[in-house]
Amino acid sequence: MPRVAYFSVIREKLGISEEEIEFRGSVGKLREVLKEKHPEVREVLDKVKFAVNEEYVDDDFNLEGDERVAVIPPVSGG
Repeated sequence: MPRVAYFSVIREKLGISEEEIEFRGSVGKLREVLKEKHPEVREVLDKVKFAVNEEYVDDDFNLEGDERVAVIPPVSGG
């Protein structure tokens, strides 16, 4: 199972820093699964970047099931 780690606003809204999800498939499909599972962060999930095992990947990247996936929201500065 991939271990999904959340940061920043997503972690704050969900109240968790990570979770294991029963999933295999593309990162793009994982994005859709997470939007269904956590509708309270749906809009943010549309804008996040994903890193798998500490390397940024695109939505076509395939997860096999034992990776560490970081969900990284956009950062705003002032």
